Parts: sequence; C-alpha cells; structure tokens
Amino acid sequence: MPKAEGFSLRRRLFIRLLGVLAVLTAGLFLFISAYAQRAADAAFDRLLMASALSISDTVRVEDGRFSVDLPYSSLGILAQARRDRVFYRITAPDGELVTGYHDLPVAPAKTGVAGAAGGESATRFENASFRGMPVRVAVLKRFATQPELGGWVTIAVAQTREERGALARDILANAFLPIAFTVVAAGGLIWFGVRQALAPLGSLERMIRERQPHDFSPIAMPPPQEVSQLVQAINQLMARLQSNLDTMQTFLADAAHQIRTPLASLRLQAELAIDEDDPDALHRIAQRVHRNAVEASQLTSQLLNHAMVIHRSEALKPEDVDLGALLEQVFQRARAVAGDTAIRLDIDRAAEPATVPGDAISLREALTNLLDNAVKYAGPSGPIDLTLTPRPAGRGLRVEIADRGPGVPDAEKRRVLERFGRGSSAAGVAGSGLGLAIVTSVVEAHGAAFTLLDRPGGGLVARIDFPEVGGTTPAGGGGAARALLPVLVLCALLWSPWAPSAQAAQLLTYPAPGGERERLRIHSATDRQAIEPLVLDFQQLRPDVTIEYKDMDTADLYAEAVAAPAKGAPTNGVTAETPDLLISSASDLQVKLVNDGYTQPHRSALTDALPDWANWRDEAFGFTFEPAVIAYNRDLLPDTEVPRTRPALIRLLRDDPVRFGRRVATYDTATSGIGYLLAAHDAQLFGQYWQLVAMMGNAQARLACCSGDILDMVERGEVLIAYNVLGSYARARAAAGAPIGIVVPEDYTLVISRVAVIPRTAPRPQLAGEFIDYLLSPRGQEVVADRSALYAISSGIKREASASGLRSSTAAPLHPIALSPALLVFLDRLKRERFLQQWQSAILLP
Repeated sequence: MPKAEGFSLRRRLFIRLLGVLAVLTAGLFLFISAYAQRAADAAFDRLLMASALSISDTVRVEDGRFSVDLPYSSLGILAQARRDRVFYRITAPDGELVTGYHDLPVAPAKTGVAGAAGGESATRFENASFRGMPVRVAVLKRFATQPELGGWVTIAVAQTREERGALARDILANAFLPIAFTVVAAGGLIWFGVRQALAPLGSLERMIRERQPHDFSPIAMPPPQEVSQLVQAINQLMARLQSNLDTMQTFLADAAHQIRTPLASLRLQAELAIDEDDPDALHRIAQRVHRNAVEASQLTSQLLNHAMVIHRSEALKPEDVDLGALLEQVFQRARAVAGDTAIRLDIDRAAEPATVPGDAISLREALTNLLDNAVKYAGPSGPIDLTLTPRPAGRGLRVEIADRGPGVPDAEKRRVLERFGRGSSAAGVAGSGLGLAIVTSVVEAHGAAFTLLDRPGGGLVARIDFPEVGGTTPAGGGGAARALLPVLVLCALLWSPWAPSAQAAQLLTYPAPGGERERLRIHSATDRQAIEPLVLDFQQLRPDVTIEYKDMDTADLYAEAVAAPAKGAPTNGVTAETPDLLISSASDLQVKLVNDGYTQPHRSALTDALPDWANWRDEAFGFTFEPAVIAYNRDLLPDTEVPRTRPALIRLLRDDPVRFGRRVATYDTATSGIGYLLAAHDAQLFGQYWQLVAMMGNAQARLACCSGDILDMVERGEVLIAYNVLGSYARARAAAGAPIGIVVPEDYTLVISRVAVIPRTAPRPQLAGEFIDYLLSPRGQEVVADRSALYAISSGIKREASASGLRSSTAAPLHPIALSPALLVFLDRLKRERFLQQWQSAILLP
C-alpha cells in the first residue's frame, strides 16, 4: 500500500488566521502605545510648566543679585504625582546658580530662544538623565531687570518618569481593551479552525486507544507532518518500554532459575529419603536437605532484600543516622552467629558525632551483608576488624570491614558488585551473588563511595566513604552571663536624663536575648525612653538580633546620611558604622533623602495599608501621629485662661504683655528642624501667623532647640505657655507627674509623623524592613500607644495615644504633614534664609 502524503497544519493555521490577526494586533498595539506615551507627556508637561511659571513669578533682583522666593505651590503641584521625584535649578544670566540642584542637567538653549522681546518667557521640554534616573525637564526663561542689572534667568524643573509611565500604561490598557475583546472573539474562531484542522488527529487517537495492552509495535498510520515527530517519539517510547519489560522478565527468569535449583535438589533428596532404609544414608540425605534449604532461604531473603533496598533508595527521605550506634547493632548481631570467628569493633572518638543523612534500615542491611560475607569467607583464619574513622583531612566518615579470607582478584572486583556475580574464591561456598549488589545500591543512594581493596598480609577490605555533612558547632558555655548582659547594659544606661541634648550621638547596645545571629543598627532622632519599648519588644519576636541604637539630632542625622555614600565610595558606602535604618521626626529632611536617591524601597502588606500621606515611593514610612500642641503649667496658669486657638493666644499675649514677659517658649526655628517645619506650615495655614510671632517677640519668648528643653522650662515654672511642642513628649511628662497641661488647638492642629527610611548603603536592608513592618504591625502600634511616649498612626488602635483617640477627643481639624516633594520647598536655601530672616526679625524685637 503506497504511503499517504501528510499535509501542513502550520500553513492551515497561521496563513489563514493567525498571520493577519497577529500583524493587525501588533500594529494597533504600537500605535496606541505611542499615543498613550504622548498623552501622558502632554498631561505632565503642563504640570511641569505650571510649576516653572509659579517659580518665575517670584524671580526678583534684590541687593544687586538675582533672588527667588520659592512658593509652596510650585512643588505642591508636582506632589500630586505620588511616586515622582522632583528637582529644580534656577540660574542667573551668567550661569551662576541662584538656588536648587547645581548638577541638574540643562541643555543650552538654541540660538534666538532667549531673545524674546518685551519680557516674554521662552519655554522648552527635554529628556535627560539625573543621578541615574530618567527625568523630564521643563526649562523656562524669565527676564528680570533692575537698573544696571538684568537678563534672562533660567528656571529648570525636573520630574522623574514613574507616574508618566503609569499613566501611559493605564491609557494603553483602557484603549486596548476593545481590541483585546476582539482578539478573544477571534480566538474563538481560531479555536474552531484548529478543531477542524486537527480533525485527522482523531483517527490517530482512536488507533492508540484501541491497542491491546501488550502491543508495543510501531504506529503504522501515516501522521500529518506537524505531528510526525510526535508519532516517532511515541514509537521510540514503546520500543523502550518493550526493552524494559524484556529486562524485567529476564531478571525474574534469572531469579526463578536461581531459586529453582535448590528447590529441585530439595525435592530429589526428599525422594531419595523415601526409599532409603539405611540410617547413615538418611542422615547424609538430611544434611544435604538442610544445606539446600538454607541456600534457598538465603537466596529468597537476598532477592527480597534487594527489591526492598531498591524501593527505599527511590523514595529516600534522609534522616540523621548515627553510624556508631548502627555499627554497634550490626556488630552484636554478627558476633552472636559468628561462631569461632573473632570480630573486633573500633570506633574512633575523633569521628563523633558520627551522623550521616540517610535511611537506617538500608544502611543496616548493607553493613550486615558486608559483615556476613566477611564471616562466611574468612572463617576462623583471622579476626575481622570493623572500624569507623574520619576520612583524611576530616572530610566525612569512613567505615571499613577487613577480613583475612581469600580476597577477590582485581580482575573480578567489578564483576562481584553486579547481580548474581560471584568470584572464583567463592567456589564451594553457598551464596546468591546479591549481597554486594545490595551494598552497591545502598551506597549509591546515599552519595557515598564503595570500594574493595586488598588487605596487607592477605584478605579483603570493604570500604565505604561517606561525604562531608555541613553542621554547626554547639554553642559554648556562658548562657547565664549572656542572659544577664542585657539587664546589666540597661542598668548602666538608666542615668541618662530625658532631655534629647543630653543623649545626642549616644550609642546604645541592646544584646540579643537568645544569642546573636544578626545585628541591626538604627540611627534616630527619637528619645531613648520613646524608642526603647519598641526595641525590646521587637527582640521578643527576634531574640537573635542585637540592636545598636544611636540617638542624634535631625540635622546631624541628615548630614551623616548624605555624607556616607561619598565617604564610603571605595567600599560601596558600607562601613562598620553604616546604619541599616534612619528614623527622624523631621519629615522634610527624610523626604529629601528619598528624593535625592539616598534610600531604597521596601514594600509589604503593612506599608501598603498606610495612608497615602504617610508613605512616599515605598521608601519613606510614617509610623506615628503626633500633634503639635500648646503646653502650659497647670499650677501657674488656670485652665480657664489657657488659649484654645491661635487667635486666642495672640489676644492673651497682646492684652497682658507684662505677665507673659519671658514666660512664653517655642522652638528656635534656626536650630530646630522640627520647629522650622511646623513654623513653615503655620505660615501657610494661619493668616495671622506673623502677628502671632510678633506677639511672642513682644513677650521676649524663650527659644530652645528641643521639646525636652521647652518642657523643662514649663515644668519648672520658668514659662507659663509653650507653643507648638510635640504632644507625645508633653503627654509623657504629664503621665510622669509633671504639672503640664496640654491643649490641642481648636482652629487647626498640625500633625507630624516620625519617618523611617532604609539608607541606600544599608548592610542589612531586609532586617531593616522587618523592623519597619514591626513598627506598622498591630503589635508594634499597640506598643507605640501603650508603652512608648508616641502616638500610634494605625486606625485600628483605639487607645488615647493614637490617631483614632486623638480624632475622637477633639473637634479640631487635624492637618497631617504629608510626605511629598512639596516639603522640599521649605528646604530651599533662599526660601529658608528669607523665612528665617523674617522670623528672627519678628521674634527678636528689642
């Protein structure tokens, strides 16, 4: 019968259906993708230009130099893109930096761009790379002039492209959805076409199904070209199955033959015994019957054991096996049946602990076979030595069984390891030839090496070398001393006063309660009394972690983080003192670290659950909710006289300046990072802020850098009222018995959050991420609210010292200071200088 020709399924499928559909889909995808990118760029370019225009409106020439008062809205506009970093640069006509990032790349303007007349601005957009990040830059030229000085000031505002990419992907996904639906519908048609095209395969399937179980002959049906290789593979598989079946049948036949011989001999001897009357002859026949029965029993046992070890080797689940104890069991069993043969067991103490991963039953069977062979062939010719020693150079364990028997010639050593293989020295000795095959199977399953060696002076050495196993050295003594160490360290540190200035740059060590395996280094601008309960509770969850805690002020913390990569450039910025985590209440400085690329991201379900204002770029995480309050001395100022709003505070200071002279306190914004942050936001939210500052200046307000110093003055009665102090510290003082009252301003209340970031150079970022997750977890937030001096941010915590408790206890509008690039406005050099100059001129009135 002529061979039928196959046909091409590939042509039928792809030419008719998939070819056109794939080309059309790809073309539409590319078109929509390009459109989505253009649309995203257009939307964000408008924001960039609005930011640049907002800045350009404040460009001035003052005192013979160009100046700019960066408005809050200029970067606040861009803060709506929650994941984008923001950079800016303002340069004078001669190229000198006015303010901003000096290294922000700005391409030179084309000829004539800056030559617009009449003070009109010239704008352009360009793509660039800044600090390893792709950015989009809006460049605006603004003409500013004054007698004898004027020119075009260049304003460049840059934004990273994360949000643009996200918007482009959203546009692409939404626009491509109808196309995707069409593709799915076309897929149904393709499925129908495939079904029709593959109809010939149904005949092939039926042919295979109708085959008899033992029919391994090749498939004779001519298959389509696309499945011809599959049919060939099936035919090859059938051939291999046939070969394996033949091998199994051969093995069964060999086993049956080996058993049949002693059984036939048994039957013959029994028939002879039936007709024999001579007692001596019957005795000899009985001896031969016994010998044949023993051979049949041993052979059957060896066959079963061989099958057993092969099965256990295939399903091996390693457990720690004590070789010393196993050898002791094998030795005791062999000595009981060895007769006159002496057996000696020697376990080298240097080999302890003598444990290997494996299966104890299989190993016992292998060792028993080796020792039985030694007893069988050596006889009383000499002692049998069973030893356990370390391998040379301590790399694993070695088991040796040495006898004084006839040994095995070198030419036969390989053959005796095979099934039913016996050497010439075994002639006349009953055996099955399976014992060493069993040993070989067990040794291979355990990754060990099995060799037969000639014993010096005559005899055979059977050696098994087990590979080296990794382990840990047991810990030494000193557990009681380690348990007391944390207590001793904490007792030594209890002398530290509450004031932050007394603890500046102090390094505290909290040893791991359960023995150190890891070390976490935290640099923070948070008092020890506030952070210590969190540290100790975290160590309850991770008793193997030693924590080093360094208390610093916010400015030093920021300066160290910026300087670390530069100092450590040859070693990637990592030194023995490089911190793993930075915590600060100066959220603007933490945001600048993130914006400038000094941190790295961490994301988990707990960070995702944070409010948007408390998580920026998955790199800055707020974990507290601390109000800025008015604190007062309850013993010296009656509650009825305490101002509840800022206008009330202005009236109080204005109406009774003598009483409050030198008896009002607040932060010194020039030295306090948190004080400057709160003052800058007050100036944005409170229309009478500068009047309030002037009233405090009239009262000769006392200034301090830290909450602790301000509260000390209130507690001692040196001042009656403190403005804008952190409520968390004031609450802790009041709880400790100090005569301090707290007022949450009813007109509005600023709320700051302590912010945790992971430095880019952190040696252990994963462990730092675990600590952040702990701070945000329900357990960590419970500790914040109950045992720390801080307020918990989690809405699930209903304690007094929590966001929920604060909202329920006051009707005042709460204004959390959001983590966003808008905070960079207050860190602008000119903006800060201008603000501090105005603030100092108001607060330091003569």
